Amino acid sequence: MAVRILALLFLTFWACSSPKKRILTREFPASVWVFPDTIWGELSVSASGECFDIELGITVEDNYPWRNLYTLVFIESPDGFRSQSRINLVFSDTLGNWYEPNRKFRTLVARRTSFASAGTYRFGLLPYIRSDSVYGVREVSLYAESCSSAE
Repeated sequence: MAVRILALLFLTFWACSSPKKRILTREFPASVWVFPDTIWGELSVSASGECFDIELGITVEDNYPWRNLYTLVFIESPDGFRSQSRINLVFSDTLGNWYEPNRKFRTLVARRTSFASAGTYRFGLLPYIRSDSVYGVREVSLYAESCSSAE
């Protein structure tokens, strides 16, 4: 009887949970993100005013040559309007000590962001540095989580 109750509780919580929606993921087998390789992905918004937290994840190699990485984030709405913002991800302190020992860094790009209209929104990521390519980047990803499930 206890096993059935536990199984029922697990299934209930699993069914009610809202996992993160993957907007985009790009792995770089040679660990090189070439400029101007903009990575694009899509997020389907089902209703006007729907709210999401948007999270950016970047995994770098041990030999990543800089302390940080500036990234441009583009958002293109269903009506074609495009906006952009610049994100600075800091990976280590001034002495070169990594903030994450596994080199997997996550940051919120937008918190509790409501979208004006229903439809498909396109998101783009582009490295914003003084070099033609970013060496040492293994993976870049962007996720959305519904605000109702993040509370």
